[in-house]
Amino acid sequence: MEKESTEILKQINESLQKIIHQKETDELLSDTNMIFQKSDRRVENSLNLIQNSFDRIHDKVFHFNNILIGIYLVLGTFPTESPILNIWTVIFPIVNLIYLIYIDYRQMEIHRFASREQEWRAKEREDYGKKIRKQTLLSLLALVSSFACLIYLITKLL
Repeated sequence: MEKESTEILKQINESLQKIIHQKETDELLSDTNMIFQKSDRRVENSLNLIQNSFDRIHDKVFHFNNILIGIYLVLGTFPTESPILNIWTVIFPIVNLIYLIYIDYRQMEIHRFASREQEWRAKEREDYGKKIRKQTLLSLLALVSSFACLIYLITKLL
């Protein structure tokens, strides 16, 4: 009888050890899941901040370019007898404005493409990365061309 009691106690002890081990594993998994969820939220927040920064920069470049168009128009018609700039030079910031609109259209298409992310395969993920890299370069070119319009204006004024 004592041997049976000892055997039963051993089985109970083993069962308790398994339960304790399972509980520790569950707690560890729970903690790990919380860490991954926090990381996912940070990644998503960072991506949103990047997009917001991108949009703000584009808005500022748009506004700057519109100011340049106004300055070019004013200096192309003032003074009326001998304008400071040739009126045809307003084409530079207007072409830049059209280019900025094209970049915004591309950005909208990238967002549309990204909205189907859950359906992507490896090829689509690679395409998305290429689109983002190309968009960044196009945006940098738009910024440079806007400054080039400003530098042209400054050289004509000096």
